Amino acid sequence: MTQIFATVTEGLQNVYTPLPLKIHFILCIIATVVYLMQFYRRGSWHYLMLMIAFDLTFITQTSLCRSPSAVGILAIAEAAVLAAAIVLYVSFTRAQKAMKAAENAELDEAEERRKAAEKAQTAEDKKIVDNAFSDADDE
Repeated sequence: MTQIFATVTEGLQNVYTPLPLKIHFILCIIATVVYLMQFYRRGSWHYLMLMIAFDLTFITQTSLCRSPSAVGILAIAEAAVLAAAIVLYVSFTRAQKAMKAAENAELDEAEERRKAAEKAQTAEDKKIVDNAFSDADDE
């Protein structure tokens, strides 16, 4: 029975690194590319913070994260980076909403002017008989 437990524990990985090194590295590269593309397309800094948070997990593969205190420090760093990402996301979202509201206000104003002009034209077109005998053409 002790031999079974000995073979099982020999094959296990470090509890802080559930993924093999190559797979973790590939996932970090993919996440970096995706978040950089999102930052480029949308311009929000929270994507870079998420990329940093994802890439920080790779530290668990190094010898720096062998002690529980080092893992705790990494967890605090991850939490700080994710909190910064949330703050940046909220501010970005508010700025986007304000920009959309201003854009919608401009569109609404243009629509109101168009409707007023259309209404005035309709009122003018209703006076067909008066317009037919108008003295304005003689001037």
